Amino acid sequence: MSFTKRHWRHVILVGLLMLTGFSLYLASWRSALGPAMPLSQAIHEWGGVLYGVALIGWSGRFFPWPTRDRTVASAPPFTKWAFFFLVMLFISGVGLLIGPSWTRSMATVVHGLFAAIFVIWVSYHLVVHLPIRSRRPEGTRRLSLSRRRLLRWIVGVAVTTPVVMALPSVLTMVSGRVFKVGSNNGALPGFVPYTVVGGYPAIALDTYRLSVTGLDTKSSYRLTDLVHLGVTTRHLNFQCVTGWAVDGVEFKGIDLLKFLHHVGWDPQKHDWVSFYSGDGVYTESLNAEQIDRYQPLLAYQIDGKALPQAQGYPLRLIVPGMYGYKSIKWLVRIDLANKDMIGYWEQRGYPQNAYLGSYTGI
Repeated sequence: MSFTKRHWRHVILVGLLMLTGFSLYLASWRSALGPAMPLSQAIHEWGGVLYGVALIGWSGRFFPWPTRDRTVASAPPFTKWAFFFLVMLFISGVGLLIGPSWTRSMATVVHGLFAAIFVIWVSYHLVVHLPIRSRRPEGTRRLSLSRRRLLRWIVGVAVTTPVVMALPSVLTMVSGRVFKVGSNNGALPGFVPYTVVGGYPAIALDTYRLSVTGLDTKSSYRLTDLVHLGVTTRHLNFQCVTGWAVDGVEFKGIDLLKFLHHVGWDPQKHDWVSFYSGDGVYTESLNAEQIDRYQPLLAYQIDGKALPQAQGYPLRLIVPGMYGYKSIKWLVRIDLANKDMIGYWEQRGYPQNAYLGSYTGI
């Protein structure tokens, strides 16, 4: 196969992986994908694995390497660096799929860093290959408005622009995790802030109430009321279903099971507990067996500090041993029921019993 055909094959494959990868990171893209979100994740993960295997296992025939044959079109020398970036993305991507949380945490840094570098390289590639610039054999330049070249360039710009706009956030996440300083859109270092409404609800502590419904009477609690019930601490490795993880996080709050018994919960009558976010959209649920097994927490502090707004201030649910999407943020209502209310991401294909390791694609 000629270099040109190999080159465009890689443009399409890498472009698809880049777009599906950033769809796991950008809140607006996740919201737009809706029920297709797990499909996008599966394409990125399994597509990345297959691409990486072909890249390393059949490199000589699969990748558009530079050639010494001057009679055919050849790749520029820096193609070797592109190969290195792609291999590092593959290795770090596999690290996000397997291993304990501390290796996943390292893989997140490497994957994010090389993704950022590769997007910068693609942007530079677009700039130096403007469609109106062409080179004659003798080395002089002339204007060229080839329709095909212009169309390819416009598509490349359209695909690359949104991920370029996300680069500052990616680099902030990487640097925050490495140096343990700063924040990523309001989240503590190392965390990727997730929202399904494109922003973070502003909830004032003095007016905040956690309401409990499903019993004969509705009740509500201020944060100080909850604290008076007794505070406990959970140490855990926080892990997202998309692979990234933060090691050794301390959450402080009120034991959910203790609180439910305080309000009069009978798991025989109400064997499902539903949770509602202050963003007005996000929902989650746990059954009685899950609550007893995973010992969830109504958390108001993280690593000795009040929850940042991006991470659920003033109160969120934390479910140790489950993926982060179960740990609903900006918790404002708990409903006791005798049937499941399918949560936001479960409606979109993720498992209800989201114990770590339960999800590997579609």
